[in-house]
Amino acid sequence: MQVKKDDIQKKILSVSERLFIKNGYENTSLKIIADRCYISKSNIYRYYKSKEEIYETLVSPARTEIKNTMSIFFTVEFIGRYTPDKCVEVSSILAKLLSAHRSGMLVMLRAVNSPDRRMIEEHIIGKFIEGCPIEDAGAKEMIAKLLIYGLTEILINYSDEESIARELAVLIYYHYLGLNGVKEIVYKK
Repeated sequence: MQVKKDDIQKKILSVSERLFIKNGYENTSLKIIADRCYISKSNIYRYYKSKEEIYETLVSPARTEIKNTMSIFFTVEFIGRYTPDKCVEVSSILAKLLSAHRSGMLVMLRAVNSPDRRMIEEHIIGKFIEGCPIEDAGAKEMIAKLLIYGLTEILINYSDEESIARELAVLIYYHYLGLNGVKEIVYKK
């Protein structure tokens, strides 16, 4: 029985996506991808020029949407104005984005040395540091990194928009309003 080329191409992408998320981009080779697809490594080259091309195919739609969405949050309207209503707005917008591009975002976040991971970190860390009301730059950077870690954990553990929104709300409230904000706003409902 002959397998259709589209089916092989889809399988390469699907397997690559799972491996990039589980092991990280750097720890996933074309040989591992080929073995998991039950094809030869040379057969991958019929569909993709390189591992980088597979990566780009998986993340480029997410990258575009993430850049557009990040630009919304880092405006004068948002920076330094994280009130409960802004937190709801942020978590709602992010939940739509992240549920639509969950796998692409996870591939980027798990690619530790990628320009995409650095872009996400620079935007989140840089803008968080600008808007954070505390003075200690090291503490602000650590808090921003914890936000990225929390975001990654949410995407690993949840896939539907409602669950992502719920968990994001807790994460965002915590980061901007502290434990009392989470207790008063999220758990009093």
